[in-house]
Amino acid sequence: MQTINFISLNPNYLTPEYRFMSSTKSAIVYLLAFIPTLVFSQDYPKDYFRAPLEIPLYLSGTFGELRTNHFHSGIDIKTDGREGQRVLAAADGVVSRIKVSAYGFGNAIYVVHPNGYTTVYAHLQRFNDEIQKYIKEEQYRQESFEVEIFPPASKFQVKKGQLIALSGNSGGSGGPHLHFEIRDTRTEKIINPLLFGFDVKDTKSPDLYSLEVYEFDGDELVSSYTKNLLRFKDGSYALAGNGVIEVTHAPAFGISTFDKLDGAPNRNGVYRIEMSVNEHTYYDFEARTFAFDESRYINAHIDYAQKSCCRRTINKLYLEPGNQFSGYRIHKKMNFPQLESDSLYPVKITVKDVAGNESVLAFQLKFIQPAIQPEAIPTPGATVFNYTQANTFKRDNFQMVLPEGALYNKMLVEYKKDAPCSECYSFIYEAASREIPVQKYYTLKIKPEGNFRGDKSKLAIASFKNGRIDDYEGGTWEDGYVVARTRQFGQFAVVADTVAPVIRPVGFRDGTNVSGLARIQFTITDNFSGIESYRPTIDGKWVLFEYDAKNKTIYASSSDFGVEAGEHNLELEVKDDKGNVARKSYRLIF
Repeated sequence: MQTINFISLNPNYLTPEYRFMSSTKSAIVYLLAFIPTLVFSQDYPKDYFRAPLEIPLYLSGTFGELRTNHFHSGIDIKTDGREGQRVLAAADGVVSRIKVSAYGFGNAIYVVHPNGYTTVYAHLQRFNDEIQKYIKEEQYRQESFEVEIFPPASKFQVKKGQLIALSGNSGGSGGPHLHFEIRDTRTEKIINPLLFGFDVKDTKSPDLYSLEVYEFDGDELVSSYTKNLLRFKDGSYALAGNGVIEVTHAPAFGISTFDKLDGAPNRNGVYRIEMSVNEHTYYDFEARTFAFDESRYINAHIDYAQKSCCRRTINKLYLEPGNQFSGYRIHKKMNFPQLESDSLYPVKITVKDVAGNESVLAFQLKFIQPAIQPEAIPTPGATVFNYTQANTFKRDNFQMVLPEGALYNKMLVEYKKDAPCSECYSFIYEAASREIPVQKYYTLKIKPEGNFRGDKSKLAIASFKNGRIDDYEGGTWEDGYVVARTRQFGQFAVVADTVAPVIRPVGFRDGTNVSGLARIQFTITDNFSGIESYRPTIDGKWVLFEYDAKNKTIYASSSDFGVEAGEHNLELEVKDDKGNVARKSYRLIF
């Protein structure tokens, strides 16, 4: 996570006794100590921020929603399926940060407000004219499409309702919308925007789809299965069948649930999930606020194996011992109730949205004393990783080095070594299943087999799935090994990338008169390691081409180049992550 620098606030926001201090960073640190305490309370102002769009607010994503490898950090506001909606400042403030990227938030703007909050507007098409001009100048100064700027506080002071940008589909967006966040300026923790009183209609209670039942012997999972649910007219739920779950080991549960708001069919995330057994609360999750560096704990929050293998999203209603996410109101790990044999216990699972709509699943739980089972015989020589410490595994020409905190629970290392594939320069190694989640990056080392005679800088580690290359993990050559950092387990081998990217012009060729084209566009693709950089020039001078990574295109308007009418030489150089370079040159008439 990148830290937002403290900036000088608008002196007009300060009381006279602090106004003279507003020009220095140290003064801001001091000043922030006097931000009203409401920032850190649970009562958020309901009438301070206006909606960032002029159209009614319909959401395609909610705060805390379960996304791939992260909890969603804001709300996604629909923009009628198109780009170009006016994006307005939610309150008076100063622009503290502007970022342009082909990935993530794409074009994004950050506004600091005097009440101690920061609002974020992402996936923008473009900024307002004043900011766009400022960004373009910086792009030409850095000779880079991607830039990140922290302007002085006096540079862009905005008023509530002022146009700051147009909505778009930039970065990692999957369709036109506005991603909107509210953060605590001091801590940078993200807060659920729907707690600030925005007019988002929601009269529907969350939908519950299925219940997952887990049984544990100590902290070892011994079985799991799915129970279907029945929904009644009042929105309550029950188990299909006799309504009783019988277990022979310590039980735990998971729930598949989503929320639908008025006016939109999207399956959004829920706000709160509580579970009680015999009227004692054992689990309580709330999507109120969290820090960015906690977001990957989603892989401990969900049943990661079900997500990995079967694309099922299940909220586990218990905490793995290594789960440090702060969104739980109860923090006991692996918190299983102690049950008496042959007794019935009432279980209630309550799911709520921010508007207060709720759904309840109620059933009975019965524990049956199991027959005495013989103790499991440990696997000779088995390696067990402890989640509370750093762990290292070395076997043959394969090594894994995991830092402390990389795991959510202890893990049995089950090592496999398979024959190399046709494009591999090592065996295919596996020491843990892809269905086991990893919180932190760890170091992976593989030594190529035999005497590799090619350019060692082109070697990399690839992950495999079903015997085929699935993903590029990167890698550098160090002391006879290819070394990479990754946050997943699975099958890995050494491969080489010696193929340069491919450049294809769209709608023109060498010698074309492009003066009538709306844009000059290329597709740039790579077969494996991915595009690392591109450099376009006209007559040897760098020119700005925007990069749409989703569609693998770069583009620019010919009118933006500022060249005289006549023939000019456009050159494009594209490099992949392993240093392979493609170059093309075109004579174009403007």
